[in-house]
Amino acid sequence: MARVRLWNYIYPRFPERGLEHRFIGDNNEKAAQQARWGFMFGTFGYAVLGSLTYFLIPDFFYRSKFFVYGFIVPTHLFAAIVIPFLKKFFYLQWVLVFANFFSNTCALTLLYLAPDEFYLKYGYGLIICVTIYTFSMLRLRTFFAIVASMLVTGQYIVFMIFLRPMPVTDVVYSLALLGFVGTVGLISVFFFEQNSRTEFMQARTIEEQSKQLGEEKQRSEALLRNILPETVANRLLSGERTIADYFDSVSVLFADIEGFTSLSRRLKAQELVQLLNRIFSNFDSLAGVLGLEKIKTIGDAYMVGAGLPQPADDHAEKCFAMAQGMIRILEEENKTLAEPLRLRIGIASGPVVAGVIGQNKFIYDLWGDTVNTASRMESSGVPGEIHITATTMAALGNTAEFVDRGEIEIKGIGKMRTYLARGLNAA
Repeated sequence: MARVRLWNYIYPRFPERGLEHRFIGDNNEKAAQQARWGFMFGTFGYAVLGSLTYFLIPDFFYRSKFFVYGFIVPTHLFAAIVIPFLKKFFYLQWVLVFANFFSNTCALTLLYLAPDEFYLKYGYGLIICVTIYTFSMLRLRTFFAIVASMLVTGQYIVFMIFLRPMPVTDVVYSLALLGFVGTVGLISVFFFEQNSRTEFMQARTIEEQSKQLGEEKQRSEALLRNILPETVANRLLSGERTIADYFDSVSVLFADIEGFTSLSRRLKAQELVQLLNRIFSNFDSLAGVLGLEKIKTIGDAYMVGAGLPQPADDHAEKCFAMAQGMIRILEEENKTLAEPLRLRIGIASGPVVAGVIGQNKFIYDLWGDTVNTASRMESSGVPGEIHITATTMAALGNTAEFVDRGEIEIKGIGKMRTYLARGLNAA
């Protein structure tokens, strides 16, 4: 159990494989960018080191200049150029470990060429620089940082034993410093990886929440556009709060199902709602095809408008076509009913004011004499017929046949001359 716990610290992983792969990919992209600057810094560092030896130890400079400027600087510069292209490579951490091993080999080769005075005074310092570089510039994860630091330390120990032995006191001193720097580096890498994983999960949580909020926003906007005309909904979503428009020429249709109230007493609640939903859904589809705007339903009454919110010259013809289609829809529905239902339909044409009212439950509604008149046309109409005003008849022109009802008393308005509109092919 203790070994498992230790391994989890050395090589932490998310339980979900896919999540771990996403973290590795995300970390590798950042590691590639950071390593690029690390190799560029290494290129600059070796170039500066070579320049310093020219002034301080000329003999060493002439012995190492071809190695420094002909091999180390070009290879590190090449690594700085190539490494960003490996940001999608799954095993990038192993590439960085190998690159660090290579960089340390270059440093040890320089120490091999260095005079004794430089080697004994500054040799361990160069290796410590490589160790610090391992932890600070390569963005290695804990396990790979351990492997890299062990390789650097192992190389240095082999070098001191077999290639350039140094006094025991210097060996102990340099290894102690190297061990201290390595321990501090590993601790910092461990906490850095833990923080990286925490930040990764927080970012995923924020990403998921943002996605959910985006989906909720889309659903809310879709619902708003389903309730209101799209152009009106867009105005609300853009921040406009008071929406009121005047239209000088539209047509308004009211329809009511005669006999529905008595039918509702005999049907079960679920059957009643299913029937009304089926009828009104067909009405909605027809309104969408004809380009009419459904305004609202109240009980078994249905209201639509034509010529708004986008003006249309043929608004009266659209409303008349809607009325004819509604009658046909109800006739089809009557085939399944024991007692037939009939529609009273009224249409009026003229100016209206349209706008959005409400704060929590928006509604797009119409006001004006034209609306009131259309409602009265429906309530004083004839079941199965389309009752219209003289203004609507004039707008329809020769697209329909008309039956003059003469002057009749309209509640709240007085006497009006009204007409029944029928299709040209009506019997």
